[in-house]
Amino acid sequence: MDQNKLYLPGLNGIRAVAAITVLFGHMWAPFGNWGVTPPWNIPWPDGPVTTFFVISGFLITYLLMNEIGKTNDVSIPKFYMRRILRIWPLYYTYLALALLATWLFHDEINNAVWFYTFFSGNISHAIGLGIIPLFHFWSLGVEEQYYLWYPWMVKYSKKRVLTFVTILFVCWFMAKLAAYIFLGKGLTYRILGVTQFDCMMLGAMGAIMYYRKTEWFCKLCSNRFVAILAWGLFFTSGLYADFIPSPVRNEFIAFISLLVIMAGLLRKPILENRVMNYLGQISYGIYVIHPLLLYVLTRLIRPTDYLSNDVACVVIFILMTVFTIVLAGLSYKFFEMPFLRLKSKFSVVQSTNSKE
Repeated sequence: MDQNKLYLPGLNGIRAVAAITVLFGHMWAPFGNWGVTPPWNIPWPDGPVTTFFVISGFLITYLLMNEIGKTNDVSIPKFYMRRILRIWPLYYTYLALALLATWLFHDEINNAVWFYTFFSGNISHAIGLGIIPLFHFWSLGVEEQYYLWYPWMVKYSKKRVLTFVTILFVCWFMAKLAAYIFLGKGLTYRILGVTQFDCMMLGAMGAIMYYRKTEWFCKLCSNRFVAILAWGLFFTSGLYADFIPSPVRNEFIAFISLLVIMAGLLRKPILENRVMNYLGQISYGIYVIHPLLLYVLTRLIRPTDYLSNDVACVVIFILMTVFTIVLAGLSYKFFEMPFLRLKSKFSVVQSTNSKE
């Protein structure tokens, strides 16, 4: 690893867990139906997309804080070029392929296509409008919308950024609670709930305090008992998440995710190894690509024509995992990497997602 590049240990491992959990959670629905019933009911960690939001909020903010520390400013054009080069190439390539597959299989292409085209999949998700292999694009819409305003706030608030982020976090969270209490699970609550800006801001708050070496925060997060508790709650969240009231569930998972991130930074990261680092590096591809693979294969193959239900489930589980990782790896190396190399030219603070 280039010693001049910023590297945050443990983040790849958490990304890997979140990406694989999403893949496993989608294995049987909603992108396709294999015609089988899994003989197991594994409580995978809950809220992996929320974990992604926290990681994004943390990482983007930490890089911006370092940029301010280096230049006393935030270059907005360079920020947007970095985001465009990271997100857009795979996003729009997948969008085109997903629409082609939907057309070939004679499924409906509705007005949601405009929401996906302009990074508003969270809105179509909230109103119940979607195109099957693009259902998961709601989360990428949330991130891109966050980036529309967040760097500007950091640029102009600078030393007061923690105050502004905290106020916005509280306001967003309270607005969601108010919508739930007074309006029920209607459209307002669904939009505020799916657009998890508060979870990204929680990650941002952690990044600011970590950058500033805020004593009480670093002392809390480096505590051995807190770290063990956080990891335990993170991995077992599938067992208890349904018992957490829905208006606060995402925020709870986000808080646990932040503690896990900090435990990896302030203590020995338990997910820091070559396998998890690699899966973390290709996690964007894993997340984006797997629904189309599921969508196409479930329409071409009926495993129960050749195998028993239980054997078919095992075969599907193994092959889908392998195929997804292979395709994501190929995408990362041959398609995404050229854009990532170009992205580095717009980086004020050089960073890397690999310690090697």
